[in-house]
Amino acid sequence: MKCPNCGAEIPEGHLYCEVCGEEINFVPEFDPLIENRINESLSGVADDLKDESVFYTKRLPGSKANKNELKPFVIPAITAVGIIIAFIIVLMFMFDGQKSPGNYEEQAEKYYVEGKLDQAITAIDSALSTLPAEETEKRAELVFMKYEYQMEAGEKDAAINTIHELSDSSIYGDDTALAAMDQIIASYEQAGAYADIHELLINSDLTVAKEKYLKYLPEAPKIYPEEGTYEEPVNVRITDSTDGNIYYTVNGAEPDETSILYENELVLEEEGNYVIKTAIVNRYGIKSDVSTAAFHLENFGPAEPSVMEESGEYTSATMIVAVCDPGCRIFYTTDGSTPTESSTEYTAPISMPVGTTTFKFVTVDDEGNYSEVVEKNYHLSYTTMVSVDQARESIIKILYKLDILLDMSGLVRGEEGHYDYVYSGDIEIAGSGDYYMFTETHVFNDGHTSDTGLLYAVNKHDGKVNRLGYDSSGNYTLITISNR
Repeated sequence: MKCPNCGAEIPEGHLYCEVCGEEINFVPEFDPLIENRINESLSGVADDLKDESVFYTKRLPGSKANKNELKPFVIPAITAVGIIIAFIIVLMFMFDGQKSPGNYEEQAEKYYVEGKLDQAITAIDSALSTLPAEETEKRAELVFMKYEYQMEAGEKDAAINTIHELSDSSIYGDDTALAAMDQIIASYEQAGAYADIHELLINSDLTVAKEKYLKYLPEAPKIYPEEGTYEEPVNVRITDSTDGNIYYTVNGAEPDETSILYENELVLEEEGNYVIKTAIVNRYGIKSDVSTAAFHLENFGPAEPSVMEESGEYTSATMIVAVCDPGCRIFYTTDGSTPTESSTEYTAPISMPVGTTTFKFVTVDDEGNYSEVVEKNYHLSYTTMVSVDQARESIIKILYKLDILLDMSGLVRGEEGHYDYVYSGDIEIAGSGDYYMFTETHVFNDGHTSDTGLLYAVNKHDGKVNRLGYDSSGNYTLITISNR
């Protein structure tokens, strides 16, 4: 037999041409019209069988048939018709068997074993085209088979297109979809087609696949602080949770690898509008989604003054230096109040007061706008050079020198007994330093004592003696000893 397509000789018993793969139909293909005609013919045969006259011998007009003469022919005729019907049914079953998915699959496997990959792929296509739509599990099996044949044949692009069908988890389930995506992604990785992997994952609803290949799904960076209107300079930070480089723009343009590389905080100082857009490009060259934040900076006044000396403890004489932008002035206070243009103006470095002092500085521009207040807390204390006993002795010496005491034992003119100076503790006088405090006590001859109400303060560093009093706010204040 010769192939009707290419004319090649086909060995007896073969159902396909080994040269071109053409299917050989030993039975004519049936269509609905032919089948209807067969049915009509069979129906006609049945009707004729009902009419016994078809078996009568034709006689001359007027003669009458003898039914007994025809009986020997009836059974053989019925048997012949039955054989014809059975033959037609067998042919129809043969025809259906040749067209089944299982038959095509067997042919595909046969061609594959023989190394005829093109014919094997064609056979699988025939199997898929005749497979009922609801048999998704079998379809997945055939699609994987076709994919493997195409890959072995070197048809990688066609193979990817074939297996891509199975990545729809809503039809084939999560396990099959993930297996298909594993094959696709492995092929893309080998080709370095990382952008295709990203697109595949983005368009997929399969969560398990996205989690498995998270490295191909860079997250968009985050921008801090939140966008909005600000009345002061804004330090903008961009953070990310993905390994890669962050790029940004401040004019609303879409960021890419040609944009500004983010390395440090962005400082927005000038009044106006800023639209910051940023994205990350990971090590596979895949760009994340873009994050956007809009900032509006209103007129927020001059920059706060810069004070060179930080808050803290100091043990030596120190000058406090403050600077501001050109065209501005600095004002300060040391009483804890908020500085204004009515406060003390800073014009030169300030000598840090001894003891604890709180300075507050503010900048004022030529339009009367105020900056934020800068607060500094200092504690200046020199190294203690005077002991408590030395301080007590210093009080007695100076009072003796001023003729308040008659001798170093503390005798007082016109009074019995003597005066003693009892140490009452350490105190700090704002702006002056650390002091020992002493209470003046009158010791009578019989031994009983009485406080005179006078207090003395001796500087721990230099031993200077002062009377100790109170100001209108109830705070300690120093009084020069000669004013007693």
